[in-house]
Amino acid sequence: MRVVIVGGGFGGVKAALSLANKKNIDVKLISDQNYFEYHAALYRSATGRSPLEVTIPLKDFFEYAKNIEVIQDLITDIDSSSNSVIGESGSNYKYDKLIMAIGNVTEYYGIKGLNKFSYGIKTIHEALKLKREIHEQLINNNIERNYVVVGAGASGVELSAELASYLKRVRKKHGVNKNFRVDLIEAQSKIMSRMPSKFSEKITVRLKKLGVKLLTNKSVMSETIDTLELPNRSISTSTVVWTAGITNNKLFKKFPKIFKLGRLGRVEVDKYLCTNNNIYVIGDCASTEFSGMAQTAIYDASFVCKNLIRLSKHRPQIEYKAKKPIYAIPVGPRWATILWGNTVIDGRAGWVLRRLADLKLYLTFLPNSKALTVWRYGFVDQEVCEICKK
Repeated sequence: MRVVIVGGGFGGVKAALSLANKKNIDVKLISDQNYFEYHAALYRSATGRSPLEVTIPLKDFFEYAKNIEVIQDLITDIDSSSNSVIGESGSNYKYDKLIMAIGNVTEYYGIKGLNKFSYGIKTIHEALKLKREIHEQLINNNIERNYVVVGAGASGVELSAELASYLKRVRKKHGVNKNFRVDLIEAQSKIMSRMPSKFSEKITVRLKKLGVKLLTNKSVMSETIDTLELPNRSISTSTVVWTAGITNNKLFKKFPKIFKLGRLGRVEVDKYLCTNNNIYVIGDCASTEFSGMAQTAIYDASFVCKNLIRLSKHRPQIEYKAKKPIYAIPVGPRWATILWGNTVIDGRAGWVLRRLADLKLYLTFLPNSKALTVWRYGFVDQEVCEICKK
């Protein structure tokens, strides 16, 4: 069986690992970059932590897998009639089974200026660009700075909390003589709007304690180089981080005969996560109950590959049952809120559980020694010492 996996994120890597060294199964993992990004920790790379925590060469995952080939290419075309995908390189990749795990992309909803002037943290390149912007601003000690994060979902909460703490730490350690402000803007009536009120309230209290100013029921109208426009006011700022919008990868829209799109442009799938007999869609791309979580992508990948192994042995497939993830939201240094079923755990205990969850994820993918090495990078502080001395 020839299995082609498109995407080198949580779902794609887990799918490949689930098929590693399986008899009569050959795997091609195709990604447009040669490394894996741990998106859950990208906000830390933007606020002083080591980028080595979030970027891992794809080859490191498959050193002992004889049946897996990692290919760097961007898939631009799908020919379901001939069971093949075509890359930007011009290469044609034949498959018996295709797994699509290409994740989502940023959506600006047509808001004027956002695409041009705002920053993001969906990739390591975006996170490091934001980090450089913060560092450059720290050189000028005579200008007060206002940082605005738009979107109070998990990414916005994590970034705004860490940013407020990071700026205070740098200011104190290096004698930076200017004030900072961090605003978190949310269009809904509360932060983490899809979560239970108890969970949201604990995060709200923590953010306020860290000095983050919360602006709820506020939609962004437009952005210029130094101003963010809200319905009834303007905010002077040159640093806006947009975390409020995502949509499915645009590739799916190109093939309406293959993919039927649902909410957020996600692909409608059947009880096996299939769109037809040979194409599976998993993780952020699939319109399933808990889509959008790394845990879901990993779970989906394991589920699909168990069925592929069953098919290779001429056994029937099992049906998909969504699994509710555990929500773990860091809110500043050494503090997190956990939603485990109906139980909420917060504070230092929550942070410890979150860091252990990070370690568990790394151990799921990497040999123990490498997993521990990468995990430890999350504790390495790369503050702007030399820049602040200039």
